[in-house]
Amino acid sequence: MKKEIISIGILGLGTVGQGVLKILQENKEFIEQGIYPYKISLKKIADKNKEIILEDKSYYEILTDSAEEVVTDPEIDIVVETIGGFEPARSLIVRALEKGKHVVTANKEVVAKAGYEILNLARKNKVHFLFEASVASAIPIIGVLSRSLTSYPLKEMAGILNGTTNYILTKMSEENRDYEDALKEAQEKGFAEVDPDKDINGFDSLNKIFILSAVAFKAKINPNNIYYEGIKNISKTDIEYARELGYKIKLLALAKNGGKELDIRVHPALIREGHDLASIGGAYNAILVHGEGFGDLIFSGLGAGALPAGSMIVSDIVEIVKDYDNYNSKFKDFEEKKVKDFKQTHSSYYLRIRVKDRPGVLAEIAGSFAKNKVSFASVIQKGEPGEIVDIVFLTHKAKEGNAQEALKEVARLECVEKICNVIRVVEI
Repeated sequence: MKKEIISIGILGLGTVGQGVLKILQENKEFIEQGIYPYKISLKKIADKNKEIILEDKSYYEILTDSAEEVVTDPEIDIVVETIGGFEPARSLIVRALEKGKHVVTANKEVVAKAGYEILNLARKNKVHFLFEASVASAIPIIGVLSRSLTSYPLKEMAGILNGTTNYILTKMSEENRDYEDALKEAQEKGFAEVDPDKDINGFDSLNKIFILSAVAFKAKINPNNIYYEGIKNISKTDIEYARELGYKIKLLALAKNGGKELDIRVHPALIREGHDLASIGGAYNAILVHGEGFGDLIFSGLGAGALPAGSMIVSDIVEIVKDYDNYNSKFKDFEEKKVKDFKQTHSSYYLRIRVKDRPGVLAEIAGSFAKNKVSFASVIQKGEPGEIVDIVFLTHKAKEGNAQEALKEVARLECVEKICNVIRVVEI
């Protein structure tokens, strides 16, 4: 007999988990119109804090503090994991799949670290493992890459994938805030965690561009080979110089398909002020994708929050239910591909170097760069002559390894006090 009522269990009732609850409750009728003749039923919810405050008191009747109780319940068909972190989330997902349950998650850390293994397990058990909310929250980018843009191979992606860092850089740029001040405000408004390191150092964006690259390029890649760098070293001074040169500074996640080799990296970048990604401010995310047949497409939206993330989780639930009796794995055939050695990539560079103000300094620095096949496009020196001044260089495109060697040599020059910043210039 065909199953008509699909039962759901939720693990974790933090911000995203409660967002899922709210959507399932408020939009139940609308959701069921899209999955007719199926209906959905919330069977059980789990959170380690049994004293948690829930708006709808009827939820206490199905609340448990045992996640295991949810994943082993024979009546539950779909498990929603919104605990976060790697463990115990990964183990609970695996257990649910082994029990023949479909799983939906927003957990980018689990998908990035164990996604291939988990997808293999899901296929083996003929159940779905879906993770739309793991990247860019309200933007349905994984569905776009896996199901919509399938007529031409994808060539390139560039994205602002972390709302915390984008909020901080926006405040620094538009309101002349210091980094620490902008970070504090982001934490006060809930855009940044109490411990924001994974966001600030670029690790969060690395996980997301890894997931997008795996899906978009159907690639099995090692995330440990992806270069990443955060925004801690970006100052108001750099933002002002960038503006003068006609650029904005953003933390970009980049991926380019080179066939057997993929150029994937995360780092701050100067992008032209007129570019669509340069206009993405606050806690918003955006992804540009490029393919031969469809050209450039840009997707943008809120990158975090209960309802944006919750809406994508519920969309994944709907996706599963619509094909409930016709299982077909949505992610398969990943091909082993290498991540290009970062030192072999090419960029132009913004360099801010503090030097002793004396004749011949520019020639000394230029000589070191020229020796390493790096040439300058422009030079800016501001302020009154004095003992120490900052000079800003914009280079022509050069190999990363050459630029690094040149910078090592320049740092040893007697006339150089400090290399204040190195930011890549990205033309997209």
